[in-house]
Amino acid sequence: MNKGLALAMCLAGATSMMAPPAVAGDSSGLDPAVIDQCLADAATDGARLDCAGAGQESCLAYAEAEHGEVGPVDRQLNCLDAEWQAWEAKLNEVYDDLKAVEEQRGPDRAEALVAMERSWIAFRDARCAYDRLTNGGGTGGATAEPLCKLNETARQVILLMAYRRDRT
Repeated sequence: MNKGLALAMCLAGATSMMAPPAVAGDSSGLDPAVIDQCLADAATDGARLDCAGAGQESCLAYAEAEHGEVGPVDRQLNCLDAEWQAWEAKLNEVYDDLKAVEEQRGPDRAEALVAMERSWIAFRDARCAYDRLTNGGGTGGATAEPLCKLNETARQVILLMAYRRDRT
């Protein structure tokens, strides 16, 4: 592993299914409030989908200014991971809210939501692994998987938000 990648992984923390959310002022420079503001400003679900990647510009600028010794691809990987973690935290929040609503409406509804979410996680992971493989072994492949995870997680957040709106 090259030094830049090792530093970027250290800065971002190891990526896992239960990665901690990025917070304002963390070493990535990503501020999740940028995503929250984008979602609040969006009038439609389509506009909300455009919020995927909203934190990248400021995160990359911060990473370049504060960690210029790290290569641009490694800075990008760090920012993609940090924003994915922020969307993952938002997904957990929206999912928990929706599950509580569905539990009140009946155990079969809550069970169906759990089954759907488990299937979606498997789909997201398989799709993003496919993106990595089919984009080659270089920079394209390295960035394809985290970009896919960010976009697919944002898409799932928007879907669950719509379900929650429809049920409350």
